[in-house]
Amino acid sequence: MKAVNLIPAESKIGRGGAAGGIGAYVVLAVLAIAVAMTAASALTERQLTGRQAELARVQNEAQVAEAKLAALKPYTDVAALRAARVETIGGLLKGRFNWARTLREVGRAVPGDVSLTSLVGTVAPGTAIGGSGAGSLRAALPVPAVDLIGCAKSHAGVSELQTSLRAMDGVQRVSLSSSVKSDSASLNDSDCRVAENMPQFQMTVFYDAPEGIVPAVDATAPTPAPVPAPAGGAK
Repeated sequence: MKAVNLIPAESKIGRGGAAGGIGAYVVLAVLAIAVAMTAASALTERQLTGRQAELARVQNEAQVAEAKLAALKPYTDVAALRAARVETIGGLLKGRFNWARTLREVGRAVPGDVSLTSLVGTVAPGTAIGGSGAGSLRAALPVPAVDLIGCAKSHAGVSELQTSLRAMDGVQRVSLSSSVKSDSASLNDSDCRVAENMPQFQMTVFYDAPEGIVPAVDATAPTPAPVPAPAGGAK
């Protein structure tokens, strides 16, 4: 009779078979990690490729926009120039001084017993009065002003004229440069002192600064010294 071995094959493998099974699991794990790394690398490469394509598209759109902007630049320059000119014209209109109204108000403010030999209106300092500008306070303020030269019957009349001029609309200051009497009537045609003890005055009427363009003050220009009051006081 022939003998039959009934022991399972797994029992025959022994310790060597167990080591072989663990090695197979290690190989499988390494293969799985490699596959995962390959998949992650492929995904990252696809994302990088997609973002590079998006960057190229954005750069192309930026170049197209810059080309359009360059083509429209002449029109934008014209529009900017037009806006600047409109702003300049608006400033000039706001900065215009109403000389017609000013002269009417000065005419109303000057009493009948006061005579004027000179009336000069300017929007900037530096006006020459009486040929040389001596005694004028025009440079004191960089605003529109009127320089007056004339005669009154007395120093009190000069003071009254100052008060009347100061009450005009838009006047911020009325400065008296001089008020000088003569001992006798002058025979000079440029002198309005036709009687003894009549004072001849110089005064400047300063108006409020306009809202528009105002001439700048020359920082190097010396401030004129005030003219002392006439000796003997007002009469």
